[in-house]
Amino acid sequence: MAEDLNWAVGGEAGDGIDSTGKIFAQALARAGRHVFTSKDFASRIRGGYTAYKIRTSVDQVQSVVDRLDILVALTQRTIDENLDELHEGSAIIYDGERSWEAEIPDEMTAVDVPLKSLAEEAGGAIMRNIVALGAACEITGFDVEYLDEALEKRFGGKGSKIVENNKEAARAGQEYVQENYDLDHLGYDLETTDNDYVLLNGNEAVGMGALAAGCRFYAGYPITPATSIMEYLTGRIEEYGGHVVQAEDELSAINMALGGARAGARAMTATSGAGIDLMTETFGLVATSETPLVIADVQRSGPSTGMPTKQEQGDLNMALYGGHGEVPRFVVAPTSIDECFWKTVEAFNLAEKYQTPVFLVSDLAMSVTEQTFPPEAFDMDAVEIDRGKLVDEDEVDEWLDAQGHFRAHAVTDDGISPRAIPGTTDGAHMSTGLEHDELGRRTEDEDERVHQVDKRNRKVETAREREDWDYREFGNEDADNLVISWGSNEGALAEALEYLEDDGIDVRVISVPYIFPRPDLSDEIEAADETIVVECNATGQFADLIEHDVLTRVKRINKYTGVRFKADELADEITAKLSEEVPAQ
Repeated sequence: MAEDLNWAVGGEAGDGIDSTGKIFAQALARAGRHVFTSKDFASRIRGGYTAYKIRTSVDQVQSVVDRLDILVALTQRTIDENLDELHEGSAIIYDGERSWEAEIPDEMTAVDVPLKSLAEEAGGAIMRNIVALGAACEITGFDVEYLDEALEKRFGGKGSKIVENNKEAARAGQEYVQENYDLDHLGYDLETTDNDYVLLNGNEAVGMGALAAGCRFYAGYPITPATSIMEYLTGRIEEYGGHVVQAEDELSAINMALGGARAGARAMTATSGAGIDLMTETFGLVATSETPLVIADVQRSGPSTGMPTKQEQGDLNMALYGGHGEVPRFVVAPTSIDECFWKTVEAFNLAEKYQTPVFLVSDLAMSVTEQTFPPEAFDMDAVEIDRGKLVDEDEVDEWLDAQGHFRAHAVTDDGISPRAIPGTTDGAHMSTGLEHDELGRRTEDEDERVHQVDKRNRKVETAREREDWDYREFGNEDADNLVISWGSNEGALAEALEYLEDDGIDVRVISVPYIFPRPDLSDEIEAADETIVVECNATGQFADLIEHDVLTRVKRINKYTGVRFKADELADEITAKLSEEVPAQ
């Protein structure tokens, strides 16, 4: 019985690779198996290599590894691209009737299935990938009936005939392998359980968190890989009285979201690196007008257009410092898919409590990766809404000046002014991007300027005192070796520990979801013999912050190939890095 199985399908963009992978992932989840997926796709609609990989186990999995057990190859390039991950027990499903002649290494098991012919018999050549799924079910000992519900979900809107044809195609592939091959030597037998899991990706978790947090206005412009946040909210937010607007560009999107927030709605926009560049103009207006707004940045490879469909964590400095002048803000970076949900909720609360922009920083790897979780991981009853100093007509009087004007930018000890949404009796006020006094009126008075700047900056200090800017820790807390990461690297690090332990290497891991403000790691780094910071960029942007905080050099593991870290690869990198000298002070 193989509890941990790695499966992939690959071909050209436009071959239905993504839908095929998602159907199989959903079937595995419905069978009570944990799933962790990875996608490789080109930035084009048709053509270019694309793949969908699934790692599945009865235990939770948090990373991909350098191993493939079953490969559905629709092209020769699919085999060539994955040769390094295939092994002696791997099975390769391909269609020998097609024009290309598969070159499969002798030590691997070639499973030639007439995918197109069987699909045509079931109702159409377009279903050849479903035939391949049926073949994979037979090879792995996975009951083909688990595909049925996933097929119904995928094709139910196209009519019962389409659904039945796809079910027939899956069984055709399963029966063909059963009748023509004896593959017992492979030893695959996927165990199923009665567990009920939720399968979703990071962008879906962000969208779900926004709805749970009370977001009722979203404005955005399509951009890879952030677009699916808008797609998730469209059709759902309307059920709660909200609206999604597709703007003509990113600058319009953030300004629409700003308008929604000024009107009193919890509002949000999302984009990626190139879009963040365009939105930067508005960051200062959000902060100076003290408008609560959540800005999600789903990072991808840059700069400029870069590699739109590849992984990177290169926007950290932009989130921290983007915008002219000094812009108080918070930067939150979820470290797992389920945390995308909870940190989105927290981002909305922080935005309203402190009336600042909150940057929710994710990345491509987390945005498209689908992972299974028990339903209780998203307990809606545990969601708390905190709207901060939002005043109503019964509270507004205490914030009026002697002439009865509402002091929307009142100077306070904690830096947080009262907030009245339009329509609040006696709460009418002015707000501008120009420097202003407590009433929002333009001013160049030196004292007023200092009062307002200091007030806005005090919000961050107040938040440092009131909020829990903590980190997550795992591994051996007494280990001399410390590894620090942020964002989506947590899962790979957690599983890398198993490889390191097998080699007798003890490591303490700290995963940081708060970039600004961030936890003070001085004591942890001082106690460690070796400190390594892991991130997906070339210059070590988070490592720079750590060194700035603790005035100590750290070792760095940086990956900027456009591909996420894998658990076994990361374990090797950590082992090698521990043997290097610490950089000079």
